[in-house]
Amino acid sequence: MIGQRGRRWARIALAAVTGGALALGAAAPAAAEDPATGVAKSVPDSTVKLLLDGKVKRTSALAIKIDGKQLPAFCIDYHTNVAINGKYQEGTWDESQVKNLAKVQWVLTHGYPNADSAALLAAAGATVPAGTDAKVRRNLLYFGTQTAVWHFSDGIELGDWAAGRGLINKQRYAVIKKVHDYLIANATDQPEPKAELSIDPATATAKVGEKAGPFTVTGPAGEITLAVTGGSAVDAEGAPVTTTDNGGQFWLTTEEAGEVSVTASAADSVSFGRVFLYTGPKAAQKLILGGSTGATVTAEAKATFTAPQPSPEPTTPEPTPSTPTESPSPEPTPSTPEESPASPAPSTSPASNDGGLPLTGAPIITAIAAGLVLLVAGAVTVLVLRRRRIHFTA
Repeated sequence: MIGQRGRRWARIALAAVTGGALALGAAAPAAAEDPATGVAKSVPDSTVKLLLDGKVKRTSALAIKIDGKQLPAFCIDYHTNVAINGKYQEGTWDESQVKNLAKVQWVLTHGYPNADSAALLAAAGATVPAGTDAKVRRNLLYFGTQTAVWHFSDGIELGDWAAGRGLINKQRYAVIKKVHDYLIANATDQPEPKAELSIDPATATAKVGEKAGPFTVTGPAGEITLAVTGGSAVDAEGAPVTTTDNGGQFWLTTEEAGEVSVTASAADSVSFGRVFLYTGPKAAQKLILGGSTGATVTAEAKATFTAPQPSPEPTTPEPTPSTPTESPSPEPTPSTPEESPASPAPSTSPASNDGGLPLTGAPIITAIAAGLVLLVAGAVTVLVLRRRRIHFTA
């Protein structure tokens, strides 16, 4: 049986394990939201005939209906049929296995429907025929964008207009072709949009007068607004900024010590550039979203600024007169006499008979002093004997 002390330690261990489990549960990340789903649709009255890879093809505009909202969509799988009214689910670029999606993202950003229509036509040098209604105008811009997408995703080339092939009229075809040419000629790589919005790093430090950062924003495609409290957001050159985009960077600055916070907001959590894959049992065309749902996501970051340390005032040192230092004279080092070995060893001391100087120093002075003492003692002894006139008797 377990004693009283054993039961007490068992209760302590159980409490520790339980507390650890609760702590781990609290630290676990929140589950990600389920991927968005939608239904593929064909846009009514949008059919055109184009010359694609040397063949006349009849094609229609596509859309995806998400939560009751129908958004433009583009084909990124030219050789596979689309599953109209089939269920599609949001996926990633890697899952789609479609090439050149980074350039497709640029095409979607600068093409229909995300770019201003008038600005897109001007950049492409295209002119819509007079009397063209708004619906046809949008359709021409759509297919100018779709054919540019096919150029990168599938290597499909849009041919020039040719008479007698049953194509749409020449003036409208020219609009599609010029938009197509402009988009593929200028496309550069752009990052994959994300459903969530984040700022990295979440915190930073700097001194007043310096820039804190850079902060990198990752999130949906399109414009991302920056709202700053306590300072301002700037670009790499120090110019103020109020917006950025997916993959964009900014810095924070202020004129006073303290904390500066920023809130980034994106209007679209399911944005253009997100891939949608068919969920059915058979293969079906892969789609990429051209519009955005309009949901809002936010992210926050902050920077702490400290006051710079005051610079010490420079001091002028007073000249100090230099005192010449006398070099000490080398002191003679007394030699220590050593016992002579049985066999004479060659002497290292200078000798008087080899042309060198005679040996001088303490031993000679001692000998002279001893001689003087003996001389004085002898003289005193003689004087004493003479005065006493000592007589010796037998």
